[in-house]
Amino acid sequence: MPAVAVTPDRAGPTQPAAYLRLSNAGTLPRFALLIVLFVGIVAVITSSLVDARADQNGMEIGCALAAGGDPGLSDLDVWFRTVDQASAYRECVDRFVPAHAWWWKPGALLVVLAGAAALYRVLPMWKGRRSRVVPVEQVDGHEELAATLDELVTLAGLGRPPRFVIDAAASTTGALVFGRLRRYTVCLDGGLVAGRHRDPAGFRAVVLHELAHLRNRDVDITYATIALWRVLLGVVVPLELAYVAAVSLPETAGSYMATREQSRVAHHVVMLAVTVVLAYLARADILRTREFHADLTAQRWGADVRLWEAAAAREGRGRPASSRFAARLVAQVASFFRTHPSWGRRLRSLADPGVGFTPGMLPFFLTGATVGVAATRMPALLSLLGATSRQEDWIVAVVVAGLVTTITGLLLWPAVLHATLTSNPAPSGLRAGSWLGVGLIVGELAVGRSGSVWDVLPEEPAFLVLLALAGLGATWWTAEYLHAAIRSTGTRRRWLPLVGLGVSGVVLALWWHWWESDGSLLARGFLSFVSDLTPGVFEQSLTAGQGYTGPLLDLAPGLPLLVFYGDREELLWMTGALWILPLLTWLPRLAGAARPRPVLPAAGIGALCAAVAVVATTAGLRVWSPMVAGREETRLLTYTMWIIVVVLGVMWLATGVTAALADHHPLLQGLVVAGTTGLCGLATLTILASIDGCLRPLAILASSCHPDPLASWSLVNWLTPATLGVGGFLAVAVAALGALARRPLRRFRARAAADRQAGENAAVHLGRMAPFRVAVLMPCLVTMVLAGAVTLAELRSPAATTVAPNLVLSDQATSPAVRAAQVLAWRALGGAERTGQVVDATLDLMRRLDQLIAGRSGRVLTDWALMDTEVRPRCAALSERVAHARRYFDHPDPGGQAAWDALLTGAQRVASACDLAIAKQDRDAQLAAIRQLASFGGQVRGMTEKILS
Repeated sequence: MPAVAVTPDRAGPTQPAAYLRLSNAGTLPRFALLIVLFVGIVAVITSSLVDARADQNGMEIGCALAAGGDPGLSDLDVWFRTVDQASAYRECVDRFVPAHAWWWKPGALLVVLAGAAALYRVLPMWKGRRSRVVPVEQVDGHEELAATLDELVTLAGLGRPPRFVIDAAASTTGALVFGRLRRYTVCLDGGLVAGRHRDPAGFRAVVLHELAHLRNRDVDITYATIALWRVLLGVVVPLELAYVAAVSLPETAGSYMATREQSRVAHHVVMLAVTVVLAYLARADILRTREFHADLTAQRWGADVRLWEAAAAREGRGRPASSRFAARLVAQVASFFRTHPSWGRRLRSLADPGVGFTPGMLPFFLTGATVGVAATRMPALLSLLGATSRQEDWIVAVVVAGLVTTITGLLLWPAVLHATLTSNPAPSGLRAGSWLGVGLIVGELAVGRSGSVWDVLPEEPAFLVLLALAGLGATWWTAEYLHAAIRSTGTRRRWLPLVGLGVSGVVLALWWHWWESDGSLLARGFLSFVSDLTPGVFEQSLTAGQGYTGPLLDLAPGLPLLVFYGDREELLWMTGALWILPLLTWLPRLAGAARPRPVLPAAGIGALCAAVAVVATTAGLRVWSPMVAGREETRLLTYTMWIIVVVLGVMWLATGVTAALADHHPLLQGLVVAGTTGLCGLATLTILASIDGCLRPLAILASSCHPDPLASWSLVNWLTPATLGVGGFLAVAVAALGALARRPLRRFRARAAADRQAGENAAVHLGRMAPFRVAVLMPCLVTMVLAGAVTLAELRSPAATTVAPNLVLSDQATSPAVRAAQVLAWRALGGAERTGQVVDATLDLMRRLDQLIAGRSGRVLTDWALMDTEVRPRCAALSERVAHARRYFDHPDPGGQAAWDALLTGAQRVASACDLAIAKQDRDAQLAAIRQLASFGGQVRGMTEKILS
């Protein structure tokens, strides 16, 4: 057989060496996704099994019911009521919920992982059993075959050759590689060996393809993937279904929770099905991706592509052609579930390697969904290590940001590098980010954290848009920044793309921390429990009760939320980094460098418009709403609201127009323009506030001219996070809308591109470099100084960051059945016991007094030594019982709560009067306390009946 003249592992003209170094980077991030998803699913299921084993009677739910929680209204309502009575709830759980050893949950997780590891070791042994395959060395007359295989191993450059075996029973012409830990075997089908003389090129192509799997180091990943999937499907899922069938439904049959529990179980099963489908899609994506990379590696070694052409032709003849959109859509969806790509797709990837290296929508969707599932399950594992809730939020945020940044970076970097080196269009970061955002929403809904256990959607589903927007912005920004950095510095300087990935990770970590601590609560309906963030209450607090009835109170009802959650210095650093770093990347370094257009002209136009808008707004308000004495706070609120609306409006308009007209990097250019526009608007406001009163048409509050540059700081400090922080974050959505409008505006974009090309062809003179550099560095420097000043001001006033909103518990009607269950749980889990203790202590005091008075004919009232030893301890015991009872839950029923308050208040009054009279040795006070005790004793029975009924 003639040898194919190829050089092992050498890049061809369309496959640069830097590109080939990333050729096996596609399978690893997908496998990392599967690992995270598998651990998340197993952690959920094993935790539920361990908790069910410890709390077989559902006492934790009983404690929530005793606290007054109504699971039929909202999960957040239950959570607020347990948090509002946290000490009583913790005491109830510690007392009635059986505790399990700390190692149960991690132990159960480790057992499942150990089972997957054992299956990973067994699978290759089963495939290579002696009864199924025969080593090539034991087959007579195949010395030529062994020599050919040795030649192909040498061509592949494998330091450790695999063992070759033959499956004589297989009449097909394929091959298979399996094994573990560098002990690999290549199994050749009998039909392949028999036909190697008829089609030597096809034989070499098949073997080289299998050797490529070894060179790409994806064999271990493949069998680990198969082992994880089989353990999940064959062990974990049946255990979960058995738990649901045996524990959940029978416990509530015939009770008030029967319908709701059935709904919960149905939702639970649906969520389990969704996560299993996600795991299967991740598995299929791994197995498909490895085939693309193996094909490219085999082609580089000289494999004849006619093998793929013939297979693709046979596949095309066996598939009916259809031009219907529905049929193509079904075929596209079905391809996601296939573990091997179609031959036509594989042939296209060989003709254009960028097809195989450019990730589709599925990996990003799986990244978002996996992160959404894992983020909600990590706190349960972190709590076992003693982490506080604040620490858990930060750890989860860092882990999530690391996962998303690493995986998206490994997926996008090869594609961007290939596009840059081959002068092809870069992958669409907007599309990738959109699918990541959709995945985040699906993952959040799949675990049911933001929604009620009865409902799929949360109470406020609109806040899930912020979740998708964060994923969109992070991925889109990463893709564009990688492209800009590689174009600017080439492929040798990797530090600049790595810096961008680090910035993206930090930004995403800060944002995800906000989502863990505040955002998920907003989606669950937090605002319905807060009275301080309603527009009316908010403006009353800001105007010191003066009131405000302007139109913006109706036009901008989200202002309280914007200011309350936007008053965070990390938002300012986050959005600032997203536009400062690209601007520094475009900084001209050489005299012949191209001008950073259209970024600087667009930023200049936006800054000018912002300055004009702030000046016009100030002058317009002066005429339209003149200041009235005594209404300064209202005037300042009016002015502030208008400035926020105007500056944000100009920022977003400039962002959208820039993104729509940009030929490349619409998000980066849009963010740069948004940042400079908002910065100029704030700078204009600073100047006007500093000279307030000096220019009468532009006066804000002052009536005379007293220039004070520091006077404007409090106003600018308050507005900066809301405009540059929140406004810059929301500019991502505006840039996305502008990018979607690029196609209708292609005529204007073509004309702008021609103008830019004409400008870029001219070299920049050395004397003109300084203005460009100043124009780039000045806004960066000002933003960093402003962010540092805001951060320093926040650190100097920690009391401003500790203000908690006023929470108002829900007053929605509870059904009679649930109310009865709440009262029953309240009585059974300590209410009846504490009531009996108070009543018994009261009756014991009454009985002892009766005995003493009857035995000594009333002279006991003056025997203070006897009263101090016999009566006073019983008064103290009654007071202790009352204090112990007050630490318990409020009574769930309003009538019962009134009787409970009356019992405790009356008992405390009696105990205090008794103790005080004896301490002062006051006979009249002692007689009054006894009469009060007698009156209270006559009411105890009725109070007790109301409490326990």
